[in-house]
Amino acid sequence: MLKEVNLDAKLKKSELKKLLDDKLGYELGKAQRAAREAGMPVIMVFEGWRNSRRSEIVGKMMQYMDARGFHVYTSTRISEEARKQPFFTPFWKRLPAPGDMAIYRHGWYHLKNDIEVKNETKSVNTTFENINAFEKQLTDGHYCLLKFFVHVSEKQQEKNQKNAIKETGKAWKPVHEIYSEEGQYDKFFKRYDEMLKATDTENAPWNVISGDDLDVAEYEVFTAIVDGVNRAVAAFKTYKEAKRLSTNVSDSKRKYDILSKVDLNKDISKDEYKAKLAEYQKRLRELQVDTFNKGISTILAFEGWDAGGKGGAIKRVTDALDPLDFSVHPYSAPNAVERMFHYLWRFWVNVPEPGHMALFDRTWYGRVMVERIEKLTPDVDWRRGYDEINEMEKEWTEASIVVLKFWLQIDKDEQARRFRDRENNPEKLWKITDEDWRNRAKWGDYEEAVNEMIGRTNTEYAPWIIVEANSKYYARLKVLKTIIDALEKKLKAK
Repeated sequence: MLKEVNLDAKLKKSELKKLLDDKLGYELGKAQRAAREAGMPVIMVFEGWRNSRRSEIVGKMMQYMDARGFHVYTSTRISEEARKQPFFTPFWKRLPAPGDMAIYRHGWYHLKNDIEVKNETKSVNTTFENINAFEKQLTDGHYCLLKFFVHVSEKQQEKNQKNAIKETGKAWKPVHEIYSEEGQYDKFFKRYDEMLKATDTENAPWNVISGDDLDVAEYEVFTAIVDGVNRAVAAFKTYKEAKRLSTNVSDSKRKYDILSKVDLNKDISKDEYKAKLAEYQKRLRELQVDTFNKGISTILAFEGWDAGGKGGAIKRVTDALDPLDFSVHPYSAPNAVERMFHYLWRFWVNVPEPGHMALFDRTWYGRVMVERIEKLTPDVDWRRGYDEINEMEKEWTEASIVVLKFWLQIDKDEQARRFRDRENNPEKLWKITDEDWRNRAKWGDYEEAVNEMIGRTNTEYAPWIIVEANSKYYARLKVLKTIIDALEKKLKAK
């Protein structure tokens, strides 16, 4: 791709000024306002050669746009702590709100290239395939993503560096040799070209900018921003109208039959339960210390039928743990703030730090259950959720996080019994609502959705554990033993 760029293109500064003053500057501001009015978030990524003057381009762009509507970030290094977390965690946390812009002078590409090219002994826990999946999740989630690579010749790069040193004097600080491109132009040319080809996708294409002439570069970038944002806004408006008219007609052809094969007669005596509970909790507490010392993080996801015993199972887990090193995140319908972002955002912000454990009481699987059944999300969106969830969980496990997903299974009669028990017990009355009874009326729909959910997202790296939960005693012990076995296996592999 880089060989196709015409680096000889020229544009007089006076010509660019006239273009900006006459129309282009106004169009930049207008595009930003259109995105804001549509409630469409915009992400711009500026990559390129060192000393390609990207900061000057971004600075000039900001002169024609409302600075209150965007944030500028730079990602130049990756810390050892960050290296232990999923690669895209900081970028998920920085997603712009509807109508806002996030501008990366350096982004995920820079981090990957700097480490792998400049210090080949180290690598980051991501691939170009991971990057493509991340970007597709963003664009499928109706974020406008614009990517720019500013290309310069070796001669121009050297000239830009000399000018920078001359202008800044003693303030100029050369980068560490590991992070320098000096004398390695051909090596980096090959790497950047490979990167561009591997990540130039239909949903997130690259705008490769001719950077030898700064005026040309600015003109090409500003024109691409106006065109890209306006196209994205038009597509976003079309999507919102289609969503409003959506009938959510299912086109699933494959039927999954998983829950019907679960043996719900499994039980255990109270005395045996007490003995095993004490044993398992003691062992889990020991493993918490070991995994903390090894920097092993754990994500425990709990789903199940209403009154299936999720709260009781979570309590028996947390009773064994040091409260400083775990957190419980209960989820219901997204609130006003959460609805502003990609549906996975509210889970990404709670990814545990190295050595910590996060328990999710209801999870990202609401996308393919509640949102599907209640027709809260168009078919095309929730159906895409299976792949998006698998990709997210895969990235977590590639960062050495233990991911376990529990579905607490009870039968319809047991649920009715537990509902009535709650209604008749003043201390438990708060646990039962009209919504629970309403959901129960859709048992068949939920059963179909859960079967498909488990069938399509039960992976080797993030397995579903179906817990036979008619017996609360049996269910709690199975959850504990499953966690213990998984952590022991992880520690042994470490």
